[in-house]
Order: sequence, then structure tokens, then C-alpha cells
Amino acid sequence: MNLSKQTDNKSFKIIFAASLIVYAAACFYLFYNQLVSTTPSLFSSDTSVHVRMAVEDGFLYSLNSYIYLLFSKTPFMNVGIACFLTISTVFSVYLTYILIKRIVSLYSFKVKDSWLGLLAFMCNFVMGFYVKFLNAQHYIGYQNANMWHNSTYIVMRVCAVATLILFVDMYVQKPDTAEKLVFFSIMLAVTTAFKPSFATVFCPFMALLLLYDWIIKKEKFMRIFTRALTVVPSLFVIVIESKVFFGAETGNGYEIAPFVALSERGDHPKAALILSILFPLTVFIVHITDFYKDKIYCSSLVIWLMGFLLVFFLRETGSRSGDGNFLWGYSIALFVLFTASALKVLKDIKIHGFFKDKNIIFDLYVIASIVLFLWHVISGIWYFILLLGGNTYFI
Repeated sequence: MNLSKQTDNKSFKIIFAASLIVYAAACFYLFYNQLVSTTPSLFSSDTSVHVRMAVEDGFLYSLNSYIYLLFSKTPFMNVGIACFLTISTVFSVYLTYILIKRIVSLYSFKVKDSWLGLLAFMCNFVMGFYVKFLNAQHYIGYQNANMWHNSTYIVMRVCAVATLILFVDMYVQKPDTAEKLVFFSIMLAVTTAFKPSFATVFCPFMALLLLYDWIIKKEKFMRIFTRALTVVPSLFVIVIESKVFFGAETGNGYEIAPFVALSERGDHPKAALILSILFPLTVFIVHITDFYKDKIYCSSLVIWLMGFLLVFFLRETGSRSGDGNFLWGYSIALFVLFTASALKVLKDIKIHGFFKDKNIIFDLYVIASIVLFLWHVISGIWYFILLLGGNTYFI
């Protein structure tokens, strides 16, 4: 039995590593072409714009910009940047696997590493539920958890997953220590320095969580206070970045404009909004009466809600009007929600079984959830393949 288990683990490691290598090769090919392409309609992306802003314009607004500036001093700038983005993208899959494994370890059941690795890959490909007659474009119009054209989001995502691992380790898995609090605070600040979008949805969630612990759970004030201090560096980074983008001299700002940011693109914005969350929405409807009992799942819903409220109510003004930058926070919130919802379905299957208790309603829910999740994944893989073919990201 032990020998069989060791063989399975070895096989998983080999397959998982090989899959990451293949994915890395595809990502490098894509990112490098996005950087060197001179044809506007071929491999167009935000990444090339980000590099130009840093290297040519000297507009240093995130940690990405400084990294690009550093690579510009070398004879292999484009190769170096493509490698950096490839590592960030592939490492996001690996860290998602670690995050999922940490969360599953909190449950009373076990799942093979091979399934968790597959789930990690899937979570890094999920996109809006593509239905052509409702929204012809694969990317524009939908709200997506994953993308391969925006360098700041790519790096922020992997840092956000690392932050969530530290958060689970600090807050859920084991009692918090000074060392864990410091590491978590630093990682959150670094994530924010690459792109503030994760902090804009995570910090409000953290505030609500701390208030709940203080008021409802009656935890000691000093413990709440020390946890609250962990987000201060990130808030400081947000203030600095806000001055860069929304300072008085920029003429930029934001206004309350319900649903405007979500409806500026796409054929049928309301339909696309639902299609973008079809799988997690299905899971939530089934668990609408007991979602609060699962701490991880409930937390993902709150993070999603924070992202949704921001993008639903706020819209940028000035030169940034129409850029839809509040969507980035919603995107990373979707990534969290999809991952937690997939784990919720896995938990349901492990606890209640599948085609065992002759519970037709439950079995139909599981089948529907799996089918919907798979199409979200296929939609992402389809889009990724289109990008590899040289198509512009807003196809």
C-alpha cells in the first residue's frame, strides 16, 4: 500500500512538473511575442505598453516598472521580461496547488495530490462562461479571473496567492505569531506594490473579519489591533499609488456611477455579468442557507462582494475614464471565489458522496457544477490558444 502511494506521488510529481514546463514554454512564446511585435493587431497586449511607460516614458508606478527598467539595462531585455512573466504565471499554478492543499488539510477528508494539482491548473485558466450569441468576444465584456495580456495583473495574482497562503497559515490553520504577522504584512505590501487591486478587495474583507472577531467572538482587543496593523503598510502603498494616478495635477479621479464600468464593453453586459460567475453562482444558490458555516468559502464570498461593490459603483474620470481599472480588483476576487467554490463542490462530494444515497437533487447539482466549471476552464484554454495564435487580447 505504501509502495503504491509512493509510486502515485512520484508519477504525480513527474506529470505535474512536465505540465508546468509545457505551460511555461507556451507562456514564454506568448509573452516574448507580445513584447517584440510591431504590428498593432498581432500579439497586442497591455504588457508592451507597461514596458514602454517604464523604459521610455520613465513612468514608474509599480514594482513591475522598476523590474522592466532593470532589464532595460541588459542586452536581453525582452527575453528577461518574458522569463519574469512566465515564472510568475507558472508559479501561480504551483502556489495555487499549495493553497488548495493547505485548505483541504483543514477538512476531515483527504484528496489525492493529482486531483489537487489538476484543480490548481484549472483555477488558473477559468474565464467567463463563453456563449457567442450573448457576448461575441472571448475576453471583452466578461469579467475574468485569469488573463495573459496584463503584466501587472499577472504578477499581482501570484503574489496574491502567496499572501492567501500566509493568511490561511496565520489566521485559520494555526495561531498567529509575530513572525507570521510580519511575513503576511510584507507579502501583502509587496502584492500591493505590484498592483493595488488585491488590497482593495482584501483589506475591506480583513476589516470586516476583525470587527466580527472583536464584536461577535469577543477576542481580545490587542490581538485584533496587532492583526489590523498588518494591513497598514499596504494602505500606505495605496496612498502613494493613488497620488500618482489620481493626484490633483493628473486631472483624474473617480465617481459614483452604478453599473457603468461593467457595461462599457460587451454585447449584453447583464448577461455577461451572470455568465462570468455562472459556476460560483450555482454553488452559492445551493448553499444559500448554510454558506456561513464554511469559514473559507464564506470568506471568498465576502472578498468577491468587496470587488463587486467597487466595480459596480465606481468609475474613473479624466484620462483614465473608460479604462475599467476597478475591474482588476473584481478579477482577483473572482479568482478567489472560483477556487473556493471548486473546493466547496469537492467538499460536498467527499462528505455526501456521489450517486450513493440516491439523492437525485444533490447528484444533479454536482453534475451541473462540474459541467459549468469545465466550460469556464475550456473558455480560458480556448482564449489562451487564440492568444498563442497571435490574436489581440480583446478578441
